Amino acid sequence: MPQQSSPPSPGDAPAQIESVCCNPQAQVRLKDRATWKIHGKLEYSSEQTEGKVESNYRGPHIKSPITRSTFVDLIEAFQQGHVLHEKYVYVILHQARAILKTLPNVNHIDLSNLHYIFIVGDLHGQLADLLHIFNANGLPATDNPFIFNGDFVDRGPNSVEVILLLLVALILYPSSVFLNRGNHEDHMVTFRYGFENEVNRKYTKCKTSLIDLFKDLFSWLPIYSSVDTGISKLMIVHGGISDRINLSQINSLTRNRLDSSLSIPPISKNIGQRLTKDEEDEYLQMADLLWCDPDPEDRPGCRNNDNRSMACYFGPDVTEKFLSKNHFSMLIRSHEVKEKGYEFEHNNKVLTVFSASNYNGESNWGAIARWDYKTEEPWVMSYTSQDIAPVEELSFNKQVTLFEDPVYQSLMETIVAKQSLLRKEFERSDRNQTNHISLTNWADIMKNVLQIDLPWFNLRSKFVKEDTQGILYNSMLEEYASDDAKFQKSHAGIMEDLYMSKDVLMTLFNLIDSDHSGFISRDRFSDFIKLLLDRENGTGDVNQGYIDEVMSAMDLDKNGKIDVNEFLESFRIVNMKKPQSLYDKPKTTHTII
Repeated sequence: MPQQSSPPSPGDAPAQIESVCCNPQAQVRLKDRATWKIHGKLEYSSEQTEGKVESNYRGPHIKSPITRSTFVDLIEAFQQGHVLHEKYVYVILHQARAILKTLPNVNHIDLSNLHYIFIVGDLHGQLADLLHIFNANGLPATDNPFIFNGDFVDRGPNSVEVILLLLVALILYPSSVFLNRGNHEDHMVTFRYGFENEVNRKYTKCKTSLIDLFKDLFSWLPIYSSVDTGISKLMIVHGGISDRINLSQINSLTRNRLDSSLSIPPISKNIGQRLTKDEEDEYLQMADLLWCDPDPEDRPGCRNNDNRSMACYFGPDVTEKFLSKNHFSMLIRSHEVKEKGYEFEHNNKVLTVFSASNYNGESNWGAIARWDYKTEEPWVMSYTSQDIAPVEELSFNKQVTLFEDPVYQSLMETIVAKQSLLRKEFERSDRNQTNHISLTNWADIMKNVLQIDLPWFNLRSKFVKEDTQGILYNSMLEEYASDDAKFQKSHAGIMEDLYMSKDVLMTLFNLIDSDHSGFISRDRFSDFIKLLLDRENGTGDVNQGYIDEVMSAMDLDKNGKIDVNEFLESFRIVNMKKPQSLYDKPKTTHTII
């Protein structure tokens, strides 16, 4: 029997990364290591989720992959008061954490792609408020995006259920569901204010391991979101700002080291040593972003926040200077109970949105906001506890749109990856250049190019337009495309090569990004794109001009670095058709501003 080689040592990664671009053998080893690392992660996850489900368990069962139907099943189970089995909690937490660990410190959100976004404030374990929001505005979906701005847990009775639903939404729609960290996503805070007690009560047998897993997951939540509305930029963060916030530093810090901002500084990277000045600055800035409040007396500058005994109050002048310096038009935050669920402050430059109604025995309303593409103001929707129907009376639709169906999505990914070859065959069949081919020819080309034997005759209405002259073959290629259409048209072949390699590329991204900052320099990332295309094409001839344009297309904010959100957006398949209801104004119960 041939001798088996042991898997590469994780400690070899830095040397491999340094030599990979000039050493073909190192390139092969790195690809092997990427595959091995994925396998190891899957094995570890399965070890955590192999727990036996008892025969008397009456709650929902989760099958892989998680689907929209799973999401609605969970909602219905939670409506009936069921507690999800620990086995399935592990499944959700591991899948969500894997996604969160790939994300940068800031969620970059472009409304030219999403068209609008809902902004949800503190929920604090109040399931009824979350389900009211979903009932009034629709469940999260590819074309119904949400930002949840922290403080998902503590004080309310259903913190476990609320955070699990939000994590399932993230797993389903990672390009249209965004989670910001709040000051209660902190193991020191959850110990004091109820979440840990809730986990202990609902999961007695595995409480310690679950709490540890939640703690780690919370530490990977992005810190804030930056939203490009088409005419301005918004900063959405849980707490607020101060005069010491440096977003360049925030964007590059190792966020999972700062797993608590409450009184206990992190351990220095230099074990046993005091925090360096940079480390202390990071800790204090993180506390400010999660804990600060607008000054209730509109005093200038920053002063001690006596109400919270930490962080600060920030004045209108601090807001004005910060927004101007960082090119934002408004700061949207949560963190504070407001009588009507929201409040504009600092000359309408700061908006507080708080979504938990009657919070902690108060009589406040809840609110959410919606911002539409190329609009100058948000829509704010308030509701009272009287507006919220009993949880058990709400009903949600399990049916997915065709585009959300994972089988259809997978098929479209294959079509996009092979669209140049499809177009070539379509045009060859269209000898008279009429932009039409016969149904028979279209079906044969689809079968032969994609190597997928489906009833294409019957499926044609789902993929392509047809008239009396035959199949309008270009309609399929125009309606479904990768997001960066301009680049795709100019260099379709190289974009498709990358698309076909995206899973491996994502793994390499995570290997290179060893500090999990979510950023890699354009030069280094370019080297690895060339690595992949060299290996895929086998020619050793990759045009540097193509590579430069790939990098320019991916570097959406033109800061010289590629982050994971930019990477994901570059390869996200979008349906270019706009649903008729896209710009419908939201349903409101009380106040619209």
